[in-house]
Amino acid sequence: MANLYLTVTEEITLDNNELQKVITPITIPNINYTDVRNMNCPSGSQTTIFSLGDLPGAGTFVTSSLQYARITNQTSTPVKLSIEAPTSTASFMISAYNSFYVSTSKITGSIDNSFTLEDIQNVIVEPSGSSTTIEYFIATT
Repeated sequence: MANLYLTVTEEITLDNNELQKVITPITIPNINYTDVRNMNCPSGSQTTIFSLGDLPGAGTFVTSSLQYARITNQTSTPVKLSIEAPTSTASFMISAYNSFYVSTSKITGSIDNSFTLEDIQNVIVEPSGSSTTIEYFIATT
């Protein structure tokens, strides 16, 4: 077991005014497994980059053990990120060279004006133009 340490630093100089903010470092304890992968995602297609489920498998992590995930777009082409749950899907755009973070296996959505907390099933990317490269980093207990 190990601790995963995360630190976020925001720094900008705007109109000759410097602003730097360091978010209090976060410690995620009891990490037993990490996985890092770079994937090519072809244009014109949806690529499932990882899934969550009851049992581990190829590209599948145990839902209850997910503690942290980072998905980074490593190219200049924006990508659509879809997070699927049993009855809902949330979609986000990851712009060039930016990241999206997941800190829980839960997602909430609304199809019929009722909000429910569901487990994520699949994380899918779709390039908005040419092929892209995605990196993910996952930490589980």
